[in-house]
Amino acid sequence: MTGPGKLPARDFEEIRLAEALERGRCPVCDARQEANYAALRGLAREGATDRGLRAQMDKGLGFCQLHSVGLSKMELVQTSSQLATAVLLDAVLRRRLAALKRLSGDDASGQLRGLAELSDAKCPVCARGTEAARAAVGRLMELSADGAWSAALGSGEICLDHIFALGLAAAAGPREVHARWSEILAAQLRRLESLQRTLAEYAHNSTSDRRHLISAEQQAAGAASIRLFGGTSDRDRTP
Repeated sequence: MTGPGKLPARDFEEIRLAEALERGRCPVCDARQEANYAALRGLAREGATDRGLRAQMDKGLGFCQLHSVGLSKMELVQTSSQLATAVLLDAVLRRRLAALKRLSGDDASGQLRGLAELSDAKCPVCARGTEAARAAVGRLMELSADGAWSAALGSGEICLDHIFALGLAAAAGPREVHARWSEILAAQLRRLESLQRTLAEYAHNSTSDRRHLISAEQQAAGAASIRLFGGTSDRDRTP
């Protein structure tokens, strides 16, 4: 089995990772986004009637800001309603209100501990995305044993956070994995150094008397730097 390009792939997960690299996307960002989308889709469809989920909510499960909005938009797309979202958020709000009422006294240290705990939304969508990203990093480290995958990881547009994540996974792995990663990192450093030089040229040409010197390559470097620090944008799957 092969991916959409030249990278060998044994299953659909590897095909997705290959497709991301071959299309100039961070494969770990793609894996996280796919998991987020699947989680939101399932919650919008069945979350309000899922007894297991409701029981978890009674123990503190909630939704972060981003995925509260994402859930409502996903349900609106699927059903033209936001009833399930309202039901789920009502369950979260009930627990949050009860917790806040317990913190309404004069015990400042207790309030600090309680509010710190409440500030963690324990969002199930975030958890799914984080687990998918972790699994993608592990799979990519395994795939780096193949020369084609190693070369693709060296030249691929991987975001900075996930370059760090891959490096951490390699450092914790066997010696041969770390040796492969050293070669991949060297290639990534060459890519990033080239990007930095082009960004510097872009900045140099940004004054009013030199803007006519800005090249398409420099403008592309500006966009690439945003992806480097902000991650690859979603593929228009998550509402």
